[in-house]
Amino acid sequence: MIAALATSGLFAAGESTIGPTLAVIVGTGMAAQWIAWRTQIPSIIALLIAGLLLGPVTGVIDPDALLGGNLFPLVSLSVALILFEGGLDLPPRELRNTGIVVRRLITVGAVISFLIGWYASREIFGISNQAAIVLGAVLVVTGPTVVGPLLRFVRPAGTTGPILRAEGVLIDPIGATAALLAFEIVLLDGANEAILKVAGILALTIVAGAGIGLLAAFVLDEALRRFLIPDQLIVPVTFAFVVATFVAANEVQEESGLLTVTVLGMYLARRDTSTVRHVLEFSESLRTLLISALFILLAARIEADALRDVLLPALGFLAVMVLIARPLTVLVSTVRTPLTWRERVFLMAMAPRGIVAAAVSAIFAIRMEAEGVADADKIVPIVFLVIIGTIVVYGFFAGPAARFLGLAEAQATGVLIAGAHATSRGIALQLKEHGIKSLLVDTDPYNVTRSISSGLAARRLNILAEDAAHNLDLRGIGRLMAFTSNDEVNALATARFAREFGRREVFQLSPGKRRSGETGVPSEYLGRQIGIDGVTYSTIDDRARQGWKARSTEAGPDVNTAVDNDLFIPLIRIIDEQMAFLCRNDALPVEGIVIGMAAPSFQRDLDNAAAERVEAVEAVEAVEAVEVVEAVEDSTPE
Repeated sequence: MIAALATSGLFAAGESTIGPTLAVIVGTGMAAQWIAWRTQIPSIIALLIAGLLLGPVTGVIDPDALLGGNLFPLVSLSVALILFEGGLDLPPRELRNTGIVVRRLITVGAVISFLIGWYASREIFGISNQAAIVLGAVLVVTGPTVVGPLLRFVRPAGTTGPILRAEGVLIDPIGATAALLAFEIVLLDGANEAILKVAGILALTIVAGAGIGLLAAFVLDEALRRFLIPDQLIVPVTFAFVVATFVAANEVQEESGLLTVTVLGMYLARRDTSTVRHVLEFSESLRTLLISALFILLAARIEADALRDVLLPALGFLAVMVLIARPLTVLVSTVRTPLTWRERVFLMAMAPRGIVAAAVSAIFAIRMEAEGVADADKIVPIVFLVIIGTIVVYGFFAGPAARFLGLAEAQATGVLIAGAHATSRGIALQLKEHGIKSLLVDTDPYNVTRSISSGLAARRLNILAEDAAHNLDLRGIGRLMAFTSNDEVNALATARFAREFGRREVFQLSPGKRRSGETGVPSEYLGRQIGIDGVTYSTIDDRARQGWKARSTEAGPDVNTAVDNDLFIPLIRIIDEQMAFLCRNDALPVEGIVIGMAAPSFQRDLDNAAAERVEAVEAVEAVEAVEVVEAVEDSTPE
């Protein structure tokens, strides 16, 4: 069907077909994101494959014919919005905790990466020195468009995630400026003229980029603080500021707009208010849409013939960038830092190139060709092969590397339990018996101490603390169970950690009802409610006072009878070491293990059944032992 569409010219450029083509791009992007989620592969891999299929393989989409000269301005504006969201999602605490490493990576590390890229590209591809200089500068960038999806897929523990996220956001404007400086340098003849030109560009970039960004951020921040912008206009006005400042900065000094929007986002991130979080939530959705569309557009415009000419040398160049440039960059940038060797190795294993490198290389390649610079036409295919190669290498190997280094786990099946009271501890112990990880969080030191003394992982921490997710070791943890006595805290905890785990994996107790019969928390603010019939904390507490305890047993008629007689409250099902919470209106499991709260009489039944099983096993073993002895005696010659 795709081939038929391509040959029929349905998606050729034209005013009447832009709508259908954009629908195909967006729809394919969302389908690729969904497939990546279902198959547990990095989303950028799926998007790259989708773009190659729609572009060079089938010819369904031709981005240059579709958008013409508007393609790269739209790409640049989209990157600006993504960088703004990246800056907005860089809390000051992350920069404080990772500051020295990030500063080195985007300064000294960037210089090392540039020098190696420059020399290697000149020697391996045999291109002109001028083209190699610009290529080395372009490949300095990594970017949140590729690093962010990979980090969400791998979810490394410790400071490596914040470091890579900050590097990706901050290196993009630096890389774009470096490419501009490299372009200007290769066009100049005298060294003195080059120095003056570079100094002027740097000064103007800092003044225009940082200055306009700070000014716009201050104005917008004051307007938000004084409630001069109505709630329904906060998001659109914020994005209007982003677009306006990006364009204004680029008018003053080209390629300084990326620095402007990054500064704007980082300034607003200082204010951890509900307004900023609302903008961030919308920005995250927009970022996913933009990344999907951009990857497909830029992958679709790759020309197979141009790639073929530099394919073999590109493999050697990719090996140099992955195995030499990145490790050396990290090695120098992490000298005398508290990072462990495992964290340093993981930083070496993560430096994918993305959309910014593709856009900047295309822009400057066109300008260099116009200036008659030798081998300028080879820059874009080389950059695209590096993008494809780094995405494939880091996309497939970053996860296994993190797991091998002990910074991540293969499957995040564990549970973060908010509330470490006796029932929570009992459930955690039952999960532990079946090989499922748990982490209890409570503000009560007694509960935390009792949890640790029972052999459970526990932290004294407010689950609603601003940096709770950053301070917790969430390796192997993929869901939340809000089990506190406060319904509001449970609801807020599920709302906060839905961003970390997804709405599907946040669970809580059902809120109790007031005397009026209404619940204290509206249903739209609740996570998924635990218990087939809904379980409130008051129910848990009352049953615990009556001697009910968390127990596990095999699913079957006995469990069904106990539930019918109000002797057992099923909460969790485990099949093949995979757990799932039993939620409202779920059916009772017919196989696997069921964990729940058992009445004292049902506990005795379970203990008796367990004792009978032990006796039966011991009896069988005794019979087998007697048979072995008799067999030995029979085989012994008299």
